[in-house]
Amino acid sequence: MKLIIGLGNPGQKYSRTRHNIGFTVLDCFAGRHSLKWKDYKEIALINRGNSCVLVKPMVYMNNSGTGVIPFVKKYHPASDEMLVIHDDMDIACGVIKIKTGGSSGGHNGIQSIIDSLRFQEFARLRIGIGRPQASIDPVEYVLSGFEREEAGMLKNAVEKAADAVEYFIEYGIAKTSNIFNRKAEEDKK
Repeated sequence: MKLIIGLGNPGQKYSRTRHNIGFTVLDCFAGRHSLKWKDYKEIALINRGNSCVLVKPMVYMNNSGTGVIPFVKKYHPASDEMLVIHDDMDIACGVIKIKTGGSSGGHNGIQSIIDSLRFQEFARLRIGIGRPQASIDPVEYVLSGFEREEAGMLKNAVEKAADAVEYFIEYGIAKTSNIFNRKAEEDKK
């Protein structure tokens, strides 16, 4: 059973922010398959399919671990069967990259999951949101919406990320990262 977690903040106020791109990708994936979200003990919205469980923790980003740990305890995914989808300021806007393990890279949601699980060897699907200008506070930046000129890149990135989720469910993390990281490199050229 694969566990796929999209990170974001609960509530309408944050729904279209950069930090909620993980939720956006899971909504896109769920929409493709006519999946409906269900409340789970007020800590998450979930959808359980035949081969995966989709989770949107309904806790604030900095507490993501508390929204993830119940599902890890319930489904016991192997480290290569858990995929966390999140925003990344160190990647250009609209680019997706996949990696397994490593530090949080300064992402508080990922750090909360690492702290809660006490391991970091899970897969991550990172969606680039770019860095703000030096005059803009990074916290304000991730909690802001995308600019109009970023809309096309965002739509494309969300679609590609949803494709990567489908590929991950079918083929696992090694093949998924090989295919989609190569595509990201080709897109740069």
